[in-house]
Amino acid sequence: MKTFIVNITLLFFLLLGSQISQAQGRNPPSKERLQNIQNAKIAYLTEKVNLTPEQSQRFWPLYNQLETERNSLRERSKALRFENIESMSDAEIRTALNNRVNWRQDELDLDKLYMEKFQKVISVRQVATLYRAEREFTKVLLRKLDSGQTARDNR
Repeated sequence: MKTFIVNITLLFFLLLGSQISQAQGRNPPSKERLQNIQNAKIAYLTEKVNLTPEQSQRFWPLYNQLETERNSLRERSKALRFENIESMSDAEIRTALNNRVNWRQDELDLDKLYMEKFQKVISVRQVATLYRAEREFTKVLLRKLDSGQTARDNR
């Protein structure tokens, strides 16, 4: 089973590499590219966290809920950027700063809630491994993007 997951992970990373290199333009990534990244992430996290099939059945619906809620928070954060700070009054800036802190608190509350939910499905060690694996996956993805950008710059 582990060999199968490793092979799938490698396949997804190969697909991911080709998709990322195409995604370097100014256009947002297509749904297909985003799905390939998501599939690679699932394979990567499943392997790193060492989920059993039984754990996977219970874990992934929870994780998908978390991702949906994280995305909703990210969308909300777009309104909290200080792009026109020069034209804002001090009161508007103060309100925006308070909104930003509230948004960050909502992020922390969400993480705390799902940490507790995850521990009902997987071990505390697996939860810690999940958080590390998420960071690792992001670093791998960014390295792929950087190497794709460097290759394009050298053309």
